[in-house]
Amino acid sequence: MGSKPYPLKRSSIFKEVATKGTRKRLSAWLTLQMLPSVDAKNYFGVTVSRKVANSVIRNKLKRWVRNCVSTEKWPEKYESYTFVFVFKPQADAKFFTQKKYSDFKDLYKNIK
Repeated sequence: MGSKPYPLKRSSIFKEVATKGTRKRLSAWLTLQMLPSVDAKNYFGVTVSRKVANSVIRNKLKRWVRNCVSTEKWPEKYESYTFVFVFKPQADAKFFTQKKYSDFKDLYKNIK
């Protein structure tokens, strides 16, 4: 594993990844946007719309991403990449309250 992943902070980088990067749909509720980074570091960010759920659930999803990125191994194929995890709103209002951390962890491990 290369360098540890750093969080994205600037909205301009989020926009750049969204416009220039490629998208990979991991599931119906999660999309991964990725772009090779300009330096040799790994970066990650999270986008969760207000349409997804209330603030408690949105913050829980962001904690899942931060925890998984810090504890799990960064995908070998994507060294020196910028990832943005985009959570999609679902028709069922209770969808994300029924999700478990293990569901997200399995998706993260299967990034190929």
